[in-house]
Amino acid sequence: MSTVEKERDYFSRMQQGDKCAFEYFFKTYVDMLYAYAMGFCRDQDVAEDLVQEAFVRFWTMREKLSYSESIYGYLQRTVRNICINQKVRERVEEKYRQAVLHSDEDEFCWEDDDELEELRRQLLEAIDRLPEKCREMFILSCVEGLKYQEVADQLGVSINTVKTQVRFGYKKLRSDLNIPGKVLIVLLTILLK
Repeated sequence: MSTVEKERDYFSRMQQGDKCAFEYFFKTYVDMLYAYAMGFCRDQDVAEDLVQEAFVRFWTMREKLSYSESIYGYLQRTVRNICINQKVRERVEEKYRQAVLHSDEDEFCWEDDDELEELRRQLLEAIDRLPEKCREMFILSCVEGLKYQEVADQLGVSINTVKTQVRFGYKKLRSDLNIPGKVLIVLLTILLK
């Protein structure tokens, strides 16, 4: 049996919930992915967390994924995207914190865990109120960080459908939470890490 055939068999079994098949991919690729993540973040703990998050996504999305010729390639792209998203999130959060620190307004205390938790709860409730298909596309794109084309491929819909639904999701959330679009994007990046 070739490596591709072996991976395809393990992938099929994993999609049906076989944890041993998932462990095969984990044991096979965890060290290579860890080394790859270290190239991005240069921090052992962060690299381990990023690789762990990639495998969690791989497992939780298993039923929606389609087999590609390289599971390692898929996992590597996932790690890269998570690394990039984290760096973007850190930059956005830092810029926003600096803007808040240098403004005279005392609108919101980003250091207050209770206020942050309340804001996170409101955001999650607003996301839960989105129509089912819209919510699914919004979460994959805006929370999970998948590109529109990746969402379209996973769900078997057109890229225009994804764009329309995500745009509708943003509009609905802005309306429900009564906040500007730029603030919503910051909230998503900060609160849904």
